[in-house]
Amino acid sequence: MRTLKASFLLIGPWDTRLQELGAHIASDLQQAWHWIQDSTYNVVAVSVTVILGKRFDEFYDEVKRANPATQFIAIVPPDFSANQLAILHEEYSFIRVMHNYNDPNLETHLFTALEEANQRKQDENLALLIREQTEKLKRLQIELEERVQKRTKFLTEARRKLYLTNSRIEGFKVALMAVHQASSVGEIEQLLNESLATTVQTSWIRIFFHPQDEQFSNQVTAQLSFTQLQVPLFRHHEKVGSIFFLRPPDHPFNRDESDFLTRVAEAVALALDRIQKLKESESLKEQWEATFNSMSDPVVLIDQNYDIIQSNKAAEERLKEREHPQNTRKCFSLLYNRDNPCPGCQRGSNFRVQSRDASPRTFDVFSQSLVLDSNKPAVFVNLYHDITQQLKMERQILESAKMAELGTIGSSIAHELNNPLGGILSFTQLIKMDMPGDHPLYPDILEMEAGVQRCKEIVQNLLGFTRNPNADQEGDVSLKDICQRAFKIVELQTKSQGVEVRLHFPAEDILILGHLNLLAQALKNILQNAIDHLTERSRQEKGFRGSLDIEISAGSDSAYIFIKDNGMPEKNPSIPIGLGVPVASQILRDHEADLEFFSGPGHENVAKISFHRLVLRS
Repeated sequence: MRTLKASFLLIGPWDTRLQELGAHIASDLQQAWHWIQDSTYNVVAVSVTVILGKRFDEFYDEVKRANPATQFIAIVPPDFSANQLAILHEEYSFIRVMHNYNDPNLETHLFTALEEANQRKQDENLALLIREQTEKLKRLQIELEERVQKRTKFLTEARRKLYLTNSRIEGFKVALMAVHQASSVGEIEQLLNESLATTVQTSWIRIFFHPQDEQFSNQVTAQLSFTQLQVPLFRHHEKVGSIFFLRPPDHPFNRDESDFLTRVAEAVALALDRIQKLKESESLKEQWEATFNSMSDPVVLIDQNYDIIQSNKAAEERLKEREHPQNTRKCFSLLYNRDNPCPGCQRGSNFRVQSRDASPRTFDVFSQSLVLDSNKPAVFVNLYHDITQQLKMERQILESAKMAELGTIGSSIAHELNNPLGGILSFTQLIKMDMPGDHPLYPDILEMEAGVQRCKEIVQNLLGFTRNPNADQEGDVSLKDICQRAFKIVELQTKSQGVEVRLHFPAEDILILGHLNLLAQALKNILQNAIDHLTERSRQEKGFRGSLDIEISAGSDSAYIFIKDNGMPEKNPSIPIGLGVPVASQILRDHEADLEFFSGPGHENVAKISFHRLVLRS
């Protein structure tokens, strides 16, 4: 038994359970034909056999007449001709095609078709509403145009009458407005000429400051055949110039015109005073902005809510470098990538703050409160001075001082250790000479001798490092010896930090002309700079594994030392910040060698030393 109203009409041997979804199931087209006489359906599902029947065209037209939004679903066997199906689809426009009555996605197809039918109904209703509103708007437009025409005709007639009686008053108003709208003397002259030409019939209007006004008056009287009216211009009861109204000689100015033009001149004097003050204000503003933007440190003006009111050029450049949330002007968010005010922030007094960038930077903030309006809360002017490199330099200076002190202590310790080490080495070698090679303790004696030799070598390197670099004579120096001596000084640092060191030395020595101690000192400073990169990155990245490569290579007429590290990259690779780098650079320049820094293909830091004073072997 079919329900009173349903959205689906299914023709054929469908599953009766579909009636629970509100579907009407007709056994054939004849039964469905009776149902559509008193019901409308949004979705009709029918087999291709019924579609090919004689009365389906009439049935289809009747369904579409009753509900144009009705969607059809066709049941087509898999072996049905594709061309014929395309022809049927073009004629009846099926929303879905299924191969049997038990399709697993049947409910989905039915409700998809229902949604499409409802959408089309909504579209048709909307189109109908739009057409109705359009017709209504057209009627309103026609009515409005008729009213506008009547109103325009009335206003035109009224304007004509008013113009005949009040044209002079309107001319006065236009002249005054022109004066107050002008932003320069030339513009005042132009606007007055345009506005007074029809009212007072002036031919020419000029403004001159004192004393050029008297010269112009004499020139007009002597050389030009014009009737002139000269009206003085005053500023704070002091004459600053004159305005001249000129017209043909046969048309002199009467008393009413003179009084009117005198009032115009008073307005011109006020306008000139306003223009002069505006120029002074613009000049002061330009000077202030130039001073504000010339400061190399970021300067911002913030309110009580930490919102940035104004910032200088340096601050704007810093803001452009950062990614920050949209629609925010908080200083702590834009400058330091924080969600809340910076720890230790003390607006109105000096404080120190650190950014939360990948490479943290430290700023000294010089803050001053400023009262712009007595009725409003004070604002704050903050100047941010980046002291990151200063602090880093101070740490390096402290480290250098430690190294200098260590050198002084090391030289004393080295001399004290040389004598006992020499005695131990001598007795160890005597024992080795007297002991047969097959003795059980002979390997231990060899280990003792090697250990003492290593201690002696460390002491010699320490003495070489603490000795005056200029004490040795210039001569043939091996690049391998330079690298080894410099590396021995920093070897302990690399071991303590777990840095992987790789040495790439050629089999044959490459000799250059120079001072061994000076060159070792320069190379040690460059190695220390590389170790600083590694230390900085290990502080910021947990689990970081540092690596340091020292490579010696030779060209046709030059030799090279490459020092590579995978530490924190320099912002400007060509200008490193290490304290010892300038010293190393000067030493290398004295040896006619070149030092350059750059980023390698793997974004590693690379220091390249080029030597040109090679010693050629015969």
